[in-house]
Amino acid sequence: MNLDATHIAIRERGFAEVMDLALKVIRAHLGPLVLCGLAGAAPWAVINGLLLDGMVSDLDIWDQTPWFLTLMGLLVAVETPLATAPITLYMGQVTFQDQTDPRRILGDLLQSLPQLLWHVAFRAVMAVTFIGLVLPYGFAPFTQELILLERNPMLPGKEKRMTTRRRSRNLHKSASGDLFGHWLAALCSGVLLVLALVGGLHTAASQLGGYEISRTQLITVLVPICVWMVVCYFAVVRFLAYLDLRIQREGWEVELKMRSEAARLARGMA
Repeated sequence: MNLDATHIAIRERGFAEVMDLALKVIRAHLGPLVLCGLAGAAPWAVINGLLLDGMVSDLDIWDQTPWFLTLMGLLVAVETPLATAPITLYMGQVTFQDQTDPRRILGDLLQSLPQLLWHVAFRAVMAVTFIGLVLPYGFAPFTQELILLERNPMLPGKEKRMTTRRRSRNLHKSASGDLFGHWLAALCSGVLLVLALVGGLHTAASQLGGYEISRTQLITVLVPICVWMVVCYFAVVRFLAYLDLRIQREGWEVELKMRSEAARLARGMA
């Protein structure tokens, strides 16, 4: 692990800069990120398609579309931690290492799975009251990163260790206003990105491919695909914003330099 030679410069950034950096990171690691996105999101996209199958038809498309999109949005909000976990773990590896290990990604995912399932269950309960779309993103958006990357225990145990809940509270405290503003910016940007992708793919299919997409296919197939693409993009944004929050609140770049220097001195004395 190269603490002083990260592939992403460890420094403070604004949220707009974080979103721009995410595009550059995706371009640099497009292949692995696409594979991680497909591995995480494709099964959930299929499950959602089966759950919502038959809800929309050409006969009543305008009556059923709002209800379909609402249910799909709630399902995606609940499933996002599991669907984007491979992307988060990959980003955690690639930030500090020249090579990534798929077996380690799988092992870390399995190790974090119990807490991740509890996190998903909490989001499912909140989604019933429609608060789940706001609360996890607006006030504690980086719980997933804490579970997958820092792997604090769920319970303190006899050793009174730092739990994930306490760690999340310490990281997010005094930043709820900024984080909620970032969530609103991400939500608005995400909606615009979905609309742009839907319009672009629809035009490409009809004009370049000569394939006419029906209204039902547009709502039930093309829109969910574009939603998951945007969710995967914001998984990268969320990881970079997590790094940025640690830098702002904890001086993480200083900690990395100190740890790197300590490791260098230890190697010199060996």
